[in-house]
Amino acid sequence: MRHLFRRLSALILPTQVLWLVCCQEPLPPSTDEGQKYTYRGWNILSSHRENGLKTLDKAAEYGVNHIELSHYQLCHDLKDLRKEENRQATNFFIDAAHQRGIDDVYVWDHAFYDLSYYPDQFKVDNTFDTTDLRHHTAKFSGGIQQQLDLDDPEFWQWVYQDYDSLLAMAPQLNGVVLTFIETGSYVIYQHSDKLTNKSQKLAALVDSLGNYFIDRKALKLTIRTFIYNQFEKDIILEALRLIKRNDLTVMIKMVPHDWFMTYPYQDYVADIPFPVVIEYDAGMEYAGENIIVNSFPNYFADAFRHYHQYDNVVGYCARADRYEETTAVGTPGETNLYVLSRLTEDTGTATDTLVKTFIRKNYGAATLPYLLPAFQSAFPIVMYTMYTLGLHTANHSRLNYHRKTIYHTHTTGEWYAPNDQMISIAHDVNQTLHNYKDVLNHLAFPAYKVDTAGLQKDIGWVLDSGWLSPEEMMTPTYLEMVISEKDYGVSLAEEALARVSEAIPLISDSAQAAKLYHTFNRTLIFAQERRGAAKVVYGYRLWGRGAAYQTDALATLIYEGLDEAEAMLKAIDNYPVHTPLGQWRWHRDRESFSLYQRAITQTGWPEVGLGGITVPRP
Repeated sequence: MRHLFRRLSALILPTQVLWLVCCQEPLPPSTDEGQKYTYRGWNILSSHRENGLKTLDKAAEYGVNHIELSHYQLCHDLKDLRKEENRQATNFFIDAAHQRGIDDVYVWDHAFYDLSYYPDQFKVDNTFDTTDLRHHTAKFSGGIQQQLDLDDPEFWQWVYQDYDSLLAMAPQLNGVVLTFIETGSYVIYQHSDKLTNKSQKLAALVDSLGNYFIDRKALKLTIRTFIYNQFEKDIILEALRLIKRNDLTVMIKMVPHDWFMTYPYQDYVADIPFPVVIEYDAGMEYAGENIIVNSFPNYFADAFRHYHQYDNVVGYCARADRYEETTAVGTPGETNLYVLSRLTEDTGTATDTLVKTFIRKNYGAATLPYLLPAFQSAFPIVMYTMYTLGLHTANHSRLNYHRKTIYHTHTTGEWYAPNDQMISIAHDVNQTLHNYKDVLNHLAFPAYKVDTAGLQKDIGWVLDSGWLSPEEMMTPTYLEMVISEKDYGVSLAEEALARVSEAIPLISDSAQAAKLYHTFNRTLIFAQERRGAAKVVYGYRLWGRGAAYQTDALATLIYEGLDEAEAMLKAIDNYPVHTPLGQWRWHRDRESFSLYQRAITQTGWPEVGLGGITVPRP
């Protein structure tokens, strides 16, 4: 399997250098790509009507023929249509998409819903060993005291009748995207004497609901699947082989589990016995939500060209926002949507050519010498700020260096073989490191290496390998590496803002110019904030190792970080123009920072084993 982040860097230097972006050598153009890519989709998550209409306008302009409406402001589950606000917004966008000539508009659904949604008459007492839940988070158990009885035909009739009432609320709907794994009541944990394993239960669910949506309701059906860990892959593939219907489309994420940019491509596409659509996140859930600069054209183009080689891949669907006011359209992140749309026509077009065309069209040809390098800097800026030595250290873009899942279930090495764990970090770091023996061992809080439930759940082989030491492993060398990469991220953001500032007078649309400037200005503030916080958290960890490390120089570094992060958070609080609100509200970074500030200067941090340890200002 080819490694995404390694391929993005392989053509820059003779060794594999993490976090740099370049153009992959394009594959030869297909002779029938217009026919191959019949499914060209965008996904809208937000009910924000002005942004949504602009997104639909661009979708029509870019040749998109499929729109999905999903998540909690629109239709995460069909039952959300019972909420008047969701129903009105969903139907508004269905009609608006149709008016723009986009024929296929789908909504999302998840089966099954929480166990409490269903009448008790269809439940039986729990009959399975709950230790079987060890590879899933508790929210997927759906309640472990009872199970839905999948063998009861009256249960299925109730489900169909319930769907009848829900679909009546969106009469112009064309199709459904059914997620059948990440659900309130995961079907594999429900009761059946007839369906003897997990794959059979998954296949039966899809066939049953396929019969309903397609045959009874004349709707199209895409089933959406992904894996949270390696244990699920065989189950999912077997389920797909057991599905009886042949008129489905399968949608899978560009990478396994979630949208981390160090994860590899999915390695089982060729084994899926259905037409496949690749799901991309241009809403940038884990990379700044287009509130900061998120133009990653090479990242998306490389993935698109990778999946192009599979005959069963028939299209893509790209998320265009991440809740509320966020949107890729009208920001540098629109580049990603543009590149994906154009690659459906010709995968042989060089990515830089597409980016240049986008910049000329949207900002004017005169801006190209300034904006092209600025746009290209976005990927390494994020990789040196939201990631730390190759490990994603943000919570849905939010400041959260202490979140346990960062060091347990969201580790880069999870998706690579035990003998394929080396990564290279470039620039002032210039080190090749092991994902676990080096990176996680030094970055993880000791308490997280002792409380290993999260690690055992998904990657017990890491513990079995003996790669992690329970004690504090932060050292001056590792602290220096962390700061060096954050310094580099800040320097890239400074250079990018300087280039954009030169381009601003050349842009005729003043509103567009201002939006561009503020996107890059926020990026610099963000990069400085994360640098300050990294000095604080990882410097404090080193301080906590005892008197041998508690030098004036280290105290000075920690307070430099406190002062820098505080200054940037004040800049965020007092930012002169409105910043789009999404799942990541950048002003809420102060919540984590305040925790760090209080622990270091006043109370210590007992939750991570540093109770009573404070750092006096030098």
